Amino acid sequence: MTFWLLLSGHYDFFHIFLGVISVAFVVGLNYRLRNHRIFREELKQQTRLRIFRLFVYVPWLLWQIVVSSIQVAYVVLHPSVPADPSLVRFKTRLPNTGSKVILGNSITLTPGTLTLEIKDDEFLVHALSDVSSSGIVSGELPGQVAKLYAEKPKDVVSNIRIVKSSRDL
Repeated sequence: MTFWLLLSGHYDFFHIFLGVISVAFVVGLNYRLRNHRIFREELKQQTRLRIFRLFVYVPWLLWQIVVSSIQVAYVVLHPSVPADPSLVRFKTRLPNTGSKVILGNSITLTPGTLTLEIKDDEFLVHALSDVSSSGIVSGELPGQVAKLYAEKPKDVVSNIRIVKSSRDL
């Protein structure tokens, strides 16, 4: 709310009051969602997010987004470099649902890739080209997400399968 107030420049009672109401609504909604059945199963074995590591992860992800944007622009603007779409199916050993959501959203935020499905530990990702999926196949992106929860993650990605045509599904 403070960030919004600084950017908006509206410091009158009406706008601050609406901001407080909005914040209370969002906090109440999130509290109810946290107690939802999906998360209750994990509360016993919840692995805590390492906040300090988040300050490393966000700039790293922003850099990956910039690099991927340039790669996608290169593929789109140069007709001699055709798009070579593929589906990448892989399994992860991430500690909880929250980490899988972070990984899926990070993949989707990175241009050239889109998370299509997350089922248990298995992900299905559409990639525009081999370069787009290289961070997933190498385990770099899932490894960075795993570091948000553990010191030294090992073998985060397994059973990688790249499908180039529909008959290989």
